[in-house]
Amino acid sequence: MRIILVRHGLSEANISRFYSLEDTVLHESGYSVLNNTKRNLEKYDIDQVYVSELKRSQQTAEILGFNDYIIDKRINELDFGDFKGKFFDDIKKEEIDFFERQKEDLFNIKYPAGESINDVIKRTSEFFEEKSKEDKNILCVSHGIAIKSSLFWLLEDKENWQRFWLENGSITVFKIEDDEKIIESVNLL
Repeated sequence: MRIILVRHGLSEANISRFYSLEDTVLHESGYSVLNNTKRNLEKYDIDQVYVSELKRSQQTAEILGFNDYIIDKRINELDFGDFKGKFFDDIKKEEIDFFERQKEDLFNIKYPAGESINDVIKRTSEFFEEKSKEDKNILCVSHGIAIKSSLFWLLEDKENWQRFWLENGSITVFKIEDDEKIIESVNLL
């Protein structure tokens, strides 16, 4: 079985550089990348599709031709709490103390009224552990940090967290066979 993950298409927040809200939508300039994603997905026999609760992942699934999907909040993006809807540059200036503390404890610091990276790793790991027991190829349309967190469900070593970047519309694939979990591809465009 395979777990195929797609990062949502380029969003309005990605372009404008602000922390996304739940209803942030895709930006049409990213549709061409999703056309490539759709072609790349053709080689997989997908049995079930999961999306996050966030609008941009659902839009992405529909653009990819998957209208019959299951919403699962465990593959939501990291909850940025009070930072949602605010511009990156403004928050970096206003919340200097938060970002200094984050440098010291990247995985455990929670965003104000939000989550920590460890929270996301835990909930995505629970989702992938559950789904890895099914004998189905599943597609998950999710988000950058959520997909990055899923890599550490397999790697279990957070030392290299900063070395991974996932492009909008990219595909990451895990192959699970005989209880062995293999990263087949990362950031395929």
